[in-house]
Amino acid sequence: MAIRFRSLCTVDVQHAFFGGACDALRFVVPRSTQTQLAGLRAMVREREGRLHVLIELDDLLQPIAAPTGRTLIFGLRPREGSFETITQPLGAARGQSLLWANSAAPDALDAPRPVQLMTAPLRIVPRSAARPLSLRLFDTAGVQRANATLDAGNEAWSIPGGWPEGLWRVEEQAAGPVSSWWLMVDPELAADVPYGLLSLTVSAGHAAAGGAFTLSFAARSETLRYYVVARRFGETDFNQLQVLDDGFDAEGRAQIVFDRLLPAAFDPAVHLQPTLLDPAGGARIALFQAQAAVARRARGPAGVALHKNGDVLIGHLPQPGADRPDAQFVVHLSQP
Repeated sequence: MAIRFRSLCTVDVQHAFFGGACDALRFVVPRSTQTQLAGLRAMVREREGRLHVLIELDDLLQPIAAPTGRTLIFGLRPREGSFETITQPLGAARGQSLLWANSAAPDALDAPRPVQLMTAPLRIVPRSAARPLSLRLFDTAGVQRANATLDAGNEAWSIPGGWPEGLWRVEEQAAGPVSSWWLMVDPELAADVPYGLLSLTVSAGHAAAGGAFTLSFAARSETLRYYVVARRFGETDFNQLQVLDDGFDAEGRAQIVFDRLLPAAFDPAVHLQPTLLDPAGGARIALFQAQAAVARRARGPAGVALHKNGDVLIGHLPQPGADRPDAQFVVHLSQP
C-alpha cells in the first residue's frame, strides 16, 4: 500500500542582503515538536532553505490525524556567524530570542517579538525594579494561571514544580500602567538559546490545502565612510579628490552622495582619528562620508569611485560585505 503525504505548510526565508530567497537559516526541530509530529503522522524536510511540513494522508486523501489547532515550534539558527552583522536588528536583548508566530492571522506571521527561554521550575526576574510589584502569568488563550506580589528585597518570582512547555505572557504592574513580556518554556531550546523561534498554529485551511509562510529580513544599513590618506599630494591635487557614485543610474537605484570632511571635523565617537590613520604624520587626510545610510548587499552598490580632477583613480571602492563589522575604509594614495 502506498503511503501518501502532502504539504501541511512551508516556510521560506527572504533576506534583502541576498536579494531574496536564501538558506541563511536552518530550522531546529526540538523534541516537543518531534512528539507533535509523530502524533500527527507528519514529518519535516528542509530543501534549499525552505522548511516543508508534510502530513500523511488516508485512502480518501485526507490527513490521518486531525492537525487543526496544533502548534509546532521550531528553532531558527543562522548558518553563518555573520548573520547578525548583515541583518537589521529586531529588538531582542542579549539572551533573548525573537519569536515569529501566526497568532493574529492564521496565514501570516506576526511581527517578531522578544521572548525569554526558560526551563521549569520557573524563576521569573521582572523587568521593573519597583516594589511592591504585582506579577501575573497568562497562557496563550489569555487565561491567568498564576500570580504573585514581590515586596522589597525580592528580586524574582519562583514558581515551584513542573510547568507546561510553550508560550506564556507575564504581566507586571506597580503604581503605574501594566507592562507585559513573553517567555517560552522549553528545556531543550533554553539550554542553547537560538537566534529565533517560529511558532505555527495549524488552521483548518492548512489542514485542507496547506499554508505558506515567509520569514523576511531587512539588511543592516551603514554609513559609508572612505578615509583617503594622501602622501606627497600638494594642496591643489588633494582638493581635486572626490568620491562619486558612478553606478546608480546603471543599477537603477538612488544616488549615494558624499560629503567631504577634514580631520578638524572628525567626531571622536564616530570617526577614525588622524593619529590612527597617519601615525607618522605628514599625509593629507580627507573623509568622504555618505549623506544617508546604505543597506548592505551581497553585491554592490557598484561604481562608487575615487576621482581626481575628472579622472577615475579607483573605479570600485570596497563595500561592507558579510565579513566586515562596519563600513569604514581607509584608502592610501601616494604620488612620486
